[in-house]
Amino acid sequence: MRQISDTMKNEIKKIWIIILIFFSIQANAQDIFGNWIKTKVSYSDGTELPDNYAIKFQYLRYTFEKGNKLFMSFAFDDKGTAFNFETKAKIIEIKNSYGNIINSFQISKISSNELIIIQKGNNGFTDNDCLKYYFIKEKDYQNQLPVKASDILLINKNDTVYKATEKIHAKFLGDKSFFDFCSENTPERDKVMATNSLFFATFIVRKNGLVDSIQVLENINNKFEKQIRKALEKSKKRWIAGELNGNKVDVQMTISFKFISSSSFLPKYNYLQKGKIAMTNLDFTRALTYFDLALEKVPSDYESLYYKAICEMNLGNKNAACEDLEKVKTLGMMQVDELIEKNCK
Repeated sequence: MRQISDTMKNEIKKIWIIILIFFSIQANAQDIFGNWIKTKVSYSDGTELPDNYAIKFQYLRYTFEKGNKLFMSFAFDDKGTAFNFETKAKIIEIKNSYGNIINSFQISKISSNELIIIQKGNNGFTDNDCLKYYFIKEKDYQNQLPVKASDILLINKNDTVYKATEKIHAKFLGDKSFFDFCSENTPERDKVMATNSLFFATFIVRKNGLVDSIQVLENINNKFEKQIRKALEKSKKRWIAGELNGNKVDVQMTISFKFISSSSFLPKYNYLQKGKIAMTNLDFTRALTYFDLALEKVPSDYESLYYKAICEMNLGNKNAACEDLEKVKTLGMMQVDELIEKNCK
């Protein structure tokens, strides 16, 4: 009887372990839902990344939604690219629409307001060059940001309209980003993709989530504009209004399409990649030449501008580097304030 009793105790213990693991995984799965903003990225051992890693300064948001949907965005005002994800114990597998795993992360820490994950390297999660990403919930991130006078578009007698910023912006509802929604509703887009052209419009999302005050500042053609306006009308009830201090506010949002012809994009991409390789080999003079060539093709390419600034910094031309970093900041795709503060003040 003693042996049977011990056996039963062991079996009961195993069952409880399985139950505890199950509930632990379920808790982690619940904690991961929501909007997460990257605050830092380092090597897995905590060592700081060199400045030539663009991801160090890029805005990055992961949005985990029920139904195993993940949206990855490099822009605060767009939901981003949709992926699928699956959690297995402490591993997050990111999958494309075909179900193929394209990236894997190991959860190092997770709570209701903090997420730390390690990106899988060529040999698993123990490589010295594995990257560690630190995230906090978007609300906590926004609460840390100040409201600047330049964030205000206009002040009426009874109200204020804000410009879309990382702190204050409206959110588009649905299973895709607002950019993708507009793309799907603009057939003319396919006809102008091979051109060098720009469409840029502003609109206001009111406290009630409705859209008005559409203004087209840069246009491609009348048909393109008409389709975009129709898409904006169609989106009117699909917005969550911006908030400030817990109160809904009016926010001016933007939608833009920038098309680059293959005769410009392909050489730009080729020069950019050659410049990156030269930087890896610490040949900053050669790399700088390639980034200049890339910018001749696409002058507003923020990535080429950023790498050009890093080369200039390494070559001792701090003034030129700071000028280019200011241009990168103006383009709004990278958070280079810290880099400017450290090197240009």
